[in-house]
Amino acid sequence: MNKVARRIVMAMGAALLLSAALALFLESGWFRGWLEEQASAQLEREVRIGHHAIDWGLPLTLRLDDVRVANAPWADDPMARVHELTVTLDVGALLQREIELERVAIDGPEMLLQRREDGTTNIDDLIDEEPTEEQELALWPEAFVVERGRLGYRDAGRDVDLEIAFETPDDPSGESPDELRLDLDGEGRAQGDPVGFQGRLRLAPEARRGAIEGLQGRIGDSRLEGRLALDLGRTTPWLGAELEADALDLDRWGLFEEREAAGDAPQQAGAPPAWDRGVARALEGLAAYEADLDLALGRLRYAGQTLHDLAVEATLEAGRLSIARLQALQQLDEEQPRALNAQGWLEVEEQRLMADLQAQLDRIDLTAALAPFGLGQLGTLDGDLNTRVVDGGLLFENTALDYRAPHWGLALSFTADSHAREEGQRVHLVGEGSYEQEPFAFDLQVGPLLDLARPDRPYPVAGELASGDTRLWIDGSAVQPFALESLEGSARLEGPSPAELTELTGINLPELPPYRVSGYLNYRDDRLDIDELDGSFGDSDVSGEVHLHFGDRPRLRATLASRQLEADDLLPMLGMSPETGADETASAEQEQWDAEERRAGRLFPDREWNLEALRNTDIVLDYEAGNVQAEHVPFEELSLALELEQGVMRVDPLRVGIGDGQLSASWMMDARRAALEGDLRLALEQVNLSALLDEAGLPEVARDTLGVIGGRGDFRYHGRSMHEVMAGLDGELELAMSQGWLDIIAAELLPLNVANALVAALAGEDQVQLECTYLRFAAADGLADLDQFFMATEIAHFEGAGAINLASERMDLAFQGHNLEPTLFTGNSPVELKGALREPEVNVITEELMARGALSLLGAVVAPPLAILPWVDPGGGEQVGMGCEQALEEFEE
Repeated sequence: MNKVARRIVMAMGAALLLSAALALFLESGWFRGWLEEQASAQLEREVRIGHHAIDWGLPLTLRLDDVRVANAPWADDPMARVHELTVTLDVGALLQREIELERVAIDGPEMLLQRREDGTTNIDDLIDEEPTEEQELALWPEAFVVERGRLGYRDAGRDVDLEIAFETPDDPSGESPDELRLDLDGEGRAQGDPVGFQGRLRLAPEARRGAIEGLQGRIGDSRLEGRLALDLGRTTPWLGAELEADALDLDRWGLFEEREAAGDAPQQAGAPPAWDRGVARALEGLAAYEADLDLALGRLRYAGQTLHDLAVEATLEAGRLSIARLQALQQLDEEQPRALNAQGWLEVEEQRLMADLQAQLDRIDLTAALAPFGLGQLGTLDGDLNTRVVDGGLLFENTALDYRAPHWGLALSFTADSHAREEGQRVHLVGEGSYEQEPFAFDLQVGPLLDLARPDRPYPVAGELASGDTRLWIDGSAVQPFALESLEGSARLEGPSPAELTELTGINLPELPPYRVSGYLNYRDDRLDIDELDGSFGDSDVSGEVHLHFGDRPRLRATLASRQLEADDLLPMLGMSPETGADETASAEQEQWDAEERRAGRLFPDREWNLEALRNTDIVLDYEAGNVQAEHVPFEELSLALELEQGVMRVDPLRVGIGDGQLSASWMMDARRAALEGDLRLALEQVNLSALLDEAGLPEVARDTLGVIGGRGDFRYHGRSMHEVMAGLDGELELAMSQGWLDIIAAELLPLNVANALVAALAGEDQVQLECTYLRFAAADGLADLDQFFMATEIAHFEGAGAINLASERMDLAFQGHNLEPTLFTGNSPVELKGALREPEVNVITEELMARGALSLLGAVVAPPLAILPWVDPGGGEQVGMGCEQALEEFEE
């Protein structure tokens, strides 16, 4: 062998030795250890290879057996296991220092994914960061085969346990060299329900995208089918979904955790409003994804609520969710389904929600629909909604809605349009509604509607509300106005009677003639203060302040005053009509009262009082009136102190100036039973008779009249109306007058002693000295007897008797005068005061007059001078009656 040949043989031998050494190294445990170190470094988990081998030839095949990947320290080992991994290399490419994978086959891969109750998983450390260039998969085989793959998923927090079998399909159609296809077949349980699904996974690892096609699954009795796609290779990850399902319960997966109510979190200065933060927080992840969604769900459950027949077509791009179609039915209890149709877009900009939405609503329950955002009870909407969300407020255009909030006792039907004002956006609301079943209409300028439930910001309200003929004008602000957390501002209220607001407010408000009042309102912490109150009721004025505390038992405290009080304006409080003449102020209902009373000929109507209102409100009232006007009665000033507590009212003292004297009263009323019960005590002191006569329309008589009247009364009553009270009245009334002068005409009017008045006039006498007057009524069960009547003047004594039936409102009284001296041309016949109390009649008892007339005619026939005898009073009146001394003694007793 020559030298050249020898060198060739030596080189080939060296190459063979080197190849043999390399082969021995690659099949040695040293190489297997090197592979484990490289894989462990890449995964940062320990990787163990049970056995490996190399099949030398064309192509070259590397086989790894029993490959195991360690799990997280807290989880069950191993996380992954492969029975056999076979990698086939292109030898030609390898000789050119290139690695090309002809085939990768995995037999029996098993992987376990675990999630703990705190949300951590056993692969968190593997996916915390984006893969580096070194970590990214640089090679992809021309053929990838998976056989008998198993994936286990255990979620302790959501109670999910799944086993998923996967392997590459036998059908090669539709294969792509850059794509892995796996047929999936899973089953298990999720929160107690059986779960199963099948589908084909198409995975392009280098492109970082995948899809599940032909998905068919079930959860419990619900089926799911369609297609899901995810592309993480884009600048913004993209999700595509075409799904149809019987039911989907998002609550089971914790997607809607219980949120803090909007009103519970403290509001930071300058921060978005609570509702806005809540919605923005729920949507804040939108900007991180793009999506195309086409969903059809028979039933969707979320945040404890359920939607039926849900259909959604939407796209998500650049943080904007555009809704081409959203249809759903809301089913509550056994009611008819409620429909929702919506379209528009939403996005989050600088932590603020921006939106432009159009919706057609059929009695949609907002509380249920918006439950995930923690807004509390909101009520229902019905109608057409066209709204934009800008800077935390809803702006409306051509919106017409019916709103119902039973928890507030509120129902509204309104149109809404937004417009800008200097102080910000305002919503113009025009419509009608009801509150606590009381109807009202409104025309208001208000702030953003979604600020209604904010506890931290006053909500502007200005405009008019009307309930029947009652109208309220307000210009102020409120916090959560429907829940009435607070209210402040100027207000004016007018209406036919405050009593019409009793049912609406739950406060016992009095029956009065038409009123108009204004003042400054401040409501907070269940307390309403009305300062600078000024206005009128009927023909009377009123001013002062009112403080009202709401609660289980509302409490009202008021200090009121009137410069001028028309006494008849207080009659409606007793269920009686006020004066209704041309110059009088009365409501249409009170005019109807007056007409009914006139037709019935009654003074005391049987109109029942609202006793329940008296039982439900406690009142403390101090009232003064400086100038009291009353027909036929010379009232001057009035003052009273009233307390109503637990249905028992006490007025003490009650003082009324009358005829330069004073009427004092103490009044008790108990409304705790089916009918009112109570008592009234009166004391009349130093009342000037002249003032009485002047007020009674006898000014000429009053100028020549002196005298002072006193009296007392003590009454007990019960009943549900003024008629029942008077029909069952018990008690007594005494009046007495001593000294003074009584005009002779007034003295003669009662007994109709026309002749004496004529003689007095001819004699030039114009006054008669009054010695005393005394009367006493005793009432029992509505029948008032004139127990005593005596009047003594310098020319005659007068007596009277009879009774007044307060139930039938009829009287039958008779009076008789007796001259002290013989008197010519007298006709001292008894005089009757009888008939209805509303229109009594004064009559001379005609039988005696007729007898005297017959005797006078007989005398004229027999002897003309004898005709005068029947008209001559022989005198002796000083012997008639009890006399002044006894009368005054009885009164003083």
